[in-house]
Amino acid sequence: MHTRAIALALLTALGSARAQDASAPPLFTRNDAVWAAAVLAGSIALSRADVHIIGVWTDSSNHTPGRDRLARNFAKLQEGTLTVGNLALWGVGRLTGSHSLAHVTFHAAEAVFVGSVAAQLIRGPLGRSRPYHTDYTDQYDFHPFKGFGNFKYRAFPSIHTTSAFAVATVYTLEAQRRSRAAGWVVGPIAYAIAAGPGLARIYNGQHWASDVLAGAFLGSLAGAKVVKYNHDVAPNNRVNRFFLGARNVQLGMGDGELSARYATSF
Repeated sequence: MHTRAIALALLTALGSARAQDASAPPLFTRNDAVWAAAVLAGSIALSRADVHIIGVWTDSSNHTPGRDRLARNFAKLQEGTLTVGNLALWGVGRLTGSHSLAHVTFHAAEAVFVGSVAAQLIRGPLGRSRPYHTDYTDQYDFHPFKGFGNFKYRAFPSIHTTSAFAVATVYTLEAQRRSRAAGWVVGPIAYAIAAGPGLARIYNGQHWASDVLAGAFLGSLAGAKVVKYNHDVAPNNRVNRFFLGARNVQLGMGDGELSARYATSF
């Protein structure tokens, strides 16, 4: 997993270094800053209710075997499984010649990576304690820079939620690019599923509600920017050409064997 992430980071850096067309729209706009400020303010406001919300969700009277099982299953939708799952679907798309499947799922994997890195860069310095560490009583327990080395100080934002919303956003926007009607079908389903991991993490005492709100925004932003970059800002970037182009990574299947070949220069 770490090797794949490093390789993807290097390739993403190469793609970003490519000069953009002068007519390409900017990747980030003033509206992004406005939305980020609004969500940050909303998270701070919501944090006042964090203790009450976590108290209700983790109360033993609200836990049943069925709900516990559902929460455990949703919690499995995290950055690792979503990255591997989408890369597997990318492979299927390349094997079967499905251009859309390969593009959508590879961009989804990219969005998970971007969102996860961004979340880690926030969680590390902030060092917000997870609810269980404070016995669910202190949502303002921070340990600056301890989030890099200690799991219990990595609450804000929820990386499970970030990853899930990154995928949901890519699926929705990619569907809209192909058919507006499809976007209206895919969107509600994708975001409903994406909400599951964050709610499960609250239920399990791993995150405050404000962590989940921030994670949902960060994942949505990552997904939207990955789609915009790959379609509008630099559609011919090196990462796209290497993994999605017709002349680079090639997968094949024949005589019961799976083969892969790729160009080393591009």
